[in-house]
Amino acid sequence: MVRPLAHSALWILPSLLIGGVAHAEDTEQKTATVQTSQKTPAQKMYGLPKNPIVGGAVDTDLSKPLSLERAVKIGLALQNSIAIAKTQADGSRARLNQSLSAYLPQVKPSIQYNSNLQPGGVINFGGNLIKSGSSSETFSSGINATYNIWDTGQRDASIGSSRHSLYSAEYGVANQRQTVIFSVTQAYYNLTRARALVKVQADSVTRAKTNLDLISETAKQGTAAKSDTLQAEADYANAQVSLLSAQSDYNVAQATLKNTMGIVTAETLNIPEDTLGSPDMKGDSRSIEDYIKVAYSTRYDLKEQQEVVRSQDFQLKSAKISSGLTVNANVTEGYQLDPNSGQNRTFTVTFSYPLFDGGNTKAAVDQSKANLEQARRTLDQLEQGVRLNVEQAWLVRELARRRGVAAQTAVKAADLNFQVAQEKQKQGLVNILELITAQVQLTNAQSSYVQALYDYYIAEASLRRNVGINDTEYTPKVPGAKPIRSLMLLPNGTQSAGVSGSTLQTPSILSEIRRGNP
Repeated sequence: MVRPLAHSALWILPSLLIGGVAHAEDTEQKTATVQTSQKTPAQKMYGLPKNPIVGGAVDTDLSKPLSLERAVKIGLALQNSIAIAKTQADGSRARLNQSLSAYLPQVKPSIQYNSNLQPGGVINFGGNLIKSGSSSETFSSGINATYNIWDTGQRDASIGSSRHSLYSAEYGVANQRQTVIFSVTQAYYNLTRARALVKVQADSVTRAKTNLDLISETAKQGTAAKSDTLQAEADYANAQVSLLSAQSDYNVAQATLKNTMGIVTAETLNIPEDTLGSPDMKGDSRSIEDYIKVAYSTRYDLKEQQEVVRSQDFQLKSAKISSGLTVNANVTEGYQLDPNSGQNRTFTVTFSYPLFDGGNTKAAVDQSKANLEQARRTLDQLEQGVRLNVEQAWLVRELARRRGVAAQTAVKAADLNFQVAQEKQKQGLVNILELITAQVQLTNAQSSYVQALYDYYIAEASLRRNVGINDTEYTPKVPGAKPIRSLMLLPNGTQSAGVSGSTLQTPSILSEIRRGNP
């Protein structure tokens, strides 16, 4: 049986000891929602980000317990990075509409007024030289419709480039959502890990204080040297320093989570206690190659770059058209109202060829070729990066899984060793250094176990992000795009957890240790 990290009374630490970890009881200063809390100057001027809301309204009341799932949804609703990606998509959609307008006639009413004064000669009238001149006024009005019949394919090339740019931007929104989901998940796990480590260090302080009291008592009884208390006092002080460092890490992790969610507030987050058990320590039945195949077919950033390649291909086509013989046929149909009313029509066919333009058109073609090659190489680079990231996440997760098994054994052994050392010290059979060493070993073993398990869950979240399956709710606004279903089974029969997948919660690492079953 693994010894509890601390007595039950110590699991609820006073705010004086735990610092920023314990939640303040006074909630009068808390605001009900994120929108009514602190704001940046830009938020006061321009408002909150206008992100695509999927799955209904988001509860942003920070006074309520903040689960990982709700933290992710708040991040999706408030993160500026998603709003920036959305504005890029909106701009691309507007540019596509501009390109599509070339398929339609351009109708323009016009009213024109001209007043013209021109000088004439000089007239001698009765001995007086008089300047002469003439003036005229014209007024015309009408309405004309101009339609481009043919432009050697320039219109089609422009529309094709704009359309695929829009598709790329839409995939960019979906990709940014997945990035935010992972960032919030990672920050949330880092926060709960920091809280767990604070409790581990608090328990270390308690053990160090118990050791100091024990050594001091034996010194009073004359069964131990008074100098032995010096080592115990140093160990107690070191434990307090480690606790302060852990508290600082917790406060930094809380600020990081709020920033990752896009929240501007001084409120303390209400993070619930751990509710999810330890992961299955069996190895992964899927290989790295299995995950990479899925990543190549699902990753939105790859699809985004693929659309960039297609867009650049159309731009190269447009540049090649401009460098050769071009034919433009336009017809203008109109009706003049004044000064002479009636119908008018103009049909124009223009043939042009850049016989000499100083190399301008050739340079444009070369630039388009270079841009296309750059887009292709970028896609290849992305695919290599995806492969690397998937492989790293898989390896880190599996290593963390094995580290957890080893740390579990170490916690049990260190706890038993510490209990034996305490009993020996009470009987005067062990010196202070052996007792302190046993206490430090137990603290290190517990910290290693916490680190290993949280490394596992963060690596699991990283693997889902790198495979591209951590967002099952949002579907890009691209023809033929399909939602990512949580049908891909991860190892051991666990469904992939996205925003709407299996419940996203924090592993109950410390509760498992308390139960003696890490």
